[in-house]
Amino acid sequence: MSDNDCPRSPQDIPQVPNSLIQRLNKFLRDDPSVNQLLDGKESSPSQLRMALEDSLDDWNISPPPIPPVSFDTHPSRNLLIKGAVIEILMSAGILMSRNRLSYNDGGISVQVSDKASEYSQWINMFARNYELKKLEIKKTLNIQRGWGNAPSEYSMIHSREYY
Repeated sequence: MSDNDCPRSPQDIPQVPNSLIQRLNKFLRDDPSVNQLLDGKESSPSQLRMALEDSLDDWNISPPPIPPVSFDTHPSRNLLIKGAVIEILMSAGILMSRNRLSYNDGGISVQVSDKASEYSQWINMFARNYELKKLEIKKTLNIQRGWGNAPSEYSMIHSREYY
């Protein structure tokens, strides 16, 4: 299926606030002034936007099922950013793996783009923490929504009739 065949229309895709893109960029510290080995930035604004969109989509499709949220109604901006960091790290890690080159000449070994394993370690660390927090928040929200709508015999304990 090509992008043109995608059933989602442009109005279905939520607009990513620029403040979130800037916050993600600051968290990643992706700035030419501190990128000592890169000429410029590693991630473009469109890549950061896509990572935030994917993080929001991940939240909305992950169990337990609760009503979808938007960038404005997401219960944790920090978790949204961490999900986007995972997306950025996975994308960069794939690139590193694809461009990895080991070269040996005359006893001198050179490795180009040899950071894939380090990216993998960061992804694993972020993903464990992110998935655990996401599940706990979603379970809590699910319980809160159900508790307010589902009658329980325990609700009568606080009734004055039983005192």
